[in-house]
Amino acid sequence: MDKKLYINPPLVNRVYDWKKGPQPKTRKELDKFFKSPAIEKVKEQICEMGRRIYRRGYTDGNGGNISVRVGEDLVLCTPTLCSKGFMQPEDICLVDMAAGQLCGYRPRTSEVKVHIAMMQSTGMNACIHCHPPHCNAFLFAGIVPPSGINPEADIFFNQIPLAPYGTPGTEEVARSVAEAAKKSNVVFMENHGIVCGGRDVEEAEWFAENADAYCQVLLLASGHGAPLQQVGKKSVEDFLAIRKSLGLSVPDGQKLYNTNRFNGYTMKKVGK
Repeated sequence: MDKKLYINPPLVNRVYDWKKGPQPKTRKELDKFFKSPAIEKVKEQICEMGRRIYRRGYTDGNGGNISVRVGEDLVLCTPTLCSKGFMQPEDICLVDMAAGQLCGYRPRTSEVKVHIAMMQSTGMNACIHCHPPHCNAFLFAGIVPPSGINPEADIFFNQIPLAPYGTPGTEEVARSVAEAAKKSNVVFMENHGIVCGGRDVEEAEWFAENADAYCQVLLLASGHGAPLQQVGKKSVEDFLAIRKSLGLSVPDGQKLYNTNRFNGYTMKKVGK
């Protein structure tokens, strides 16, 4: 049987290919680039993702931040102290890979350092930080959801790591998240929230939805009293093979399950 997946029409490619795009350096070049049609489109995408996470209750007040890499040394990001549900393209900032602001009338978010570190560590092009309530219900307790239960969870984010707590916006947090991101495109930040990385900003937002939906179901399932079931080793190996085929990483030497316990009991195994 042919194992290739044929999709017609082809999927939309939403990635901003900064490697092939212009690399502005001078003040005049930066200003022209920042107002170019291609960059205005990315700004619109950032605003749309801001509305999505706001409508879903993943942010409140001025919480959360979003970024997209658009050059070798250039990143678009959301401003500080701004509701993600009501941003306009003119609110978006342009910074360099050292988090120095280059364009935009509003000051950039202090947490863009975390996004930049994650991009440098993994090669991801876009990041979203937010506070999905069901994810936060786990990470506030210092735990991550178990793997090996649901195909979509293992395929889309593998085994979610927990980055140790640090003061938001610091180099300490940036380093810990960047290291954790080598294990998954979703990172839980202890006592804070999550950071999701993707090939484009919509993919990063999808991962936030996937993670919160998975945590929600686990919390619901924990209420009926029966032990949850983990699938067998062969099934987990299949999940990870699919993940790799999608171009998503799996660390070398990773154990098939991150834990065999949940909610105080040892989980049952089902299937092969």
